[in-house]
Amino acid sequence: MGDETTLKKIDAKLGALLAIALDQHLRETGVARPKSRSIDRLLTDAGLTAREIAALLGKTERAVHLALQSERKAKGARQKARTEEPSSDEGV
Repeated sequence: MGDETTLKKIDAKLGALLAIALDQHLRETGVARPKSRSIDRLLTDAGLTAREIAALLGKTERAVHLALQSERKAKGARQKARTEEPSSDEGV
């Protein structure tokens, strides 16, 4: 059972590294424009836990949670602002 847990941890970390490398490559080459997201979100999306992210980035687990929460709030505010914008068809 210990070997399986270790393999899952290795898999998660390799997935995170791959996601970071791919994101950077796409941005540098202009092949695609990945959505803007923090390193915390990128690593979370790659399958790492807040504890693992904190250890990798030299942060506390709480700091990771706060960064993710802040990003969610900002994303929600941007989406709300977009839906409240008047369309160009109004008043025609």
